[in-house]
Amino acid sequence: MRRSAKIFLGVGVGVVTVAAGLAAVGTWRTTHVLTVSRPTTASPAAIWELWADVANRTRWDDGLEGARIDGPFQQGASGEVKLRDQPPRRFEVIECQPMRRYTDRFFLPLGTTMDWHHSVEERGPNQRQVTFRVVANGPTSLVLAPVLRRILEGELPQTVDKLINLAEHS
Repeated sequence: MRRSAKIFLGVGVGVVTVAAGLAAVGTWRTTHVLTVSRPTTASPAAIWELWADVANRTRWDDGLEGARIDGPFQQGASGEVKLRDQPPRRFEVIECQPMRRYTDRFFLPLGTTMDWHHSVEERGPNQRQVTFRVVANGPTSLVLAPVLRRILEGELPQTVDKLINLAEHS
């Protein structure tokens, strides 16, 4: 076998071995992607109204082309979002405590999921904190988390700011 073919074969086997190792580690791993928190004077009801109105999330999320939910906004509901320049992604609401918190799970390739934890917490008289925390779970979470973080660092803070602005002025 020619030397270049052996090197190519060796590198290929090495890449597959590393990828398989990362996938094996990632099967039981949850990897933090990004957390964005902002103070607000908006009421939990005003924030919740914007979160629960899935079809109109494009008002505060510029990265969305569209979104839909099949049925009422509650635990177990599912739907689909279409991000700009991305294929549609299915999601499911896996936790829902109205006026306090909810988590939606997005299904990514190769058995990985991305959970978006949204919460509004009281911080004092007429003061609350809105938090979006994103984690990746599954076989490719270790590989996907840095890529997702780079994308979201440029978009998520402005999205949260826009949500809060709408809630405070509703």
